[in-house]
Amino acid sequence: YTLNHKDMLRLSAHAFGETMPRCGEKEIDEYLPYYLLPALILTRINNEGQALTMGYCELNQRDSFWTSWLHLVCYRDLERKMIEESYAAMHASGKIPTCILPEIERWDDLDINLFLILRTARYFAYWKDRGFLRKVWPQACRAMDWVTSRDLHHVGMPEQVSFWGDWKDVRYMQERMYSPFVEMLYLAALDQMSKMAQVCNDNERSEFYRSLYDKSFSQVNKSTEEGGLWNGRYYAQVWKDGSVKEMLCQDQMVGVLYGVIPEDRAKSIVETLNEKALTPYGICNQWPYLPGVGYPEATYHNGAMWPWTSFMDCWARLR
Repeated sequence: YTLNHKDMLRLSAHAFGETMPRCGEKEIDEYLPYYLLPALILTRINNEGQALTMGYCELNQRDSFWTSWLHLVCYRDLERKMIEESYAAMHASGKIPTCILPEIERWDDLDINLFLILRTARYFAYWKDRGFLRKVWPQACRAMDWVTSRDLHHVGMPEQVSFWGDWKDVRYMQERMYSPFVEMLYLAALDQMSKMAQVCNDNERSEFYRSLYDKSFSQVNKSTEEGGLWNGRYYAQVWKDGSVKEMLCQDQMVGVLYGVIPEDRAKSIVETLNEKALTPYGICNQWPYLPGVGYPEATYHNGAMWPWTSFMDCWARLR
């Protein structure tokens, strides 16, 4: 079919690209259609009127967060609808399902709730819709409180239970306890929740989340010898047996993006990524490559270049 209709498909794709928004900057406008087109193609509205941006074929908070910036700016109603649908699917425990439409649940992924909270904060920051924020505030609190309940040792850092703990959901991460990526998202979410609580006139919650932020910030930034994650150059992975893995992951740059990492440490992370993880194709998501983990070196989670982590890294460096 593709071969027989290639001219029509080429014209249709070009015409679709021409409908994309323009910002007036020639170089940006030349590239925007290439990047905006996939975000639109990944959008679905089913016969029940439900909207989603796809991870695979469902709404996954992790994937949908990074593919919905276009919707935030240009399709406000769709973005709001996806946030509402996500909160509506919340379990009684406060856990947001890993995926909805249809539901797929891993039960112990930590970043799913955090991404929805940050998506809520992103929507409010852009549109200043106080009515919407106040409407979803009780649900946002339940989502946040579920994550805080995963601080099983009461040190200020939610713990990974299985390899489903965050986006790096491969079996060789099964014994990881603390992920810098999750802890940075946790700090970012607590910071945003404290600020949104003030908008909702919930001063008690604002102070509570700020106190959790301070506790977590202090613990995360302790040295690995003191039970924290900082190894002197970057934030390291800590295993359940207490061992520290000198595994440099690009995803910790999310903490730079959200401003929850001290500037001197942010610079150190960037310098170390440039020194250790820079390849001819960009920054690899993990260094060093690991032998015998089921994936060849420089592929998939074992050190490939990932578009969303590269996007996040680039934006963080600009900030």
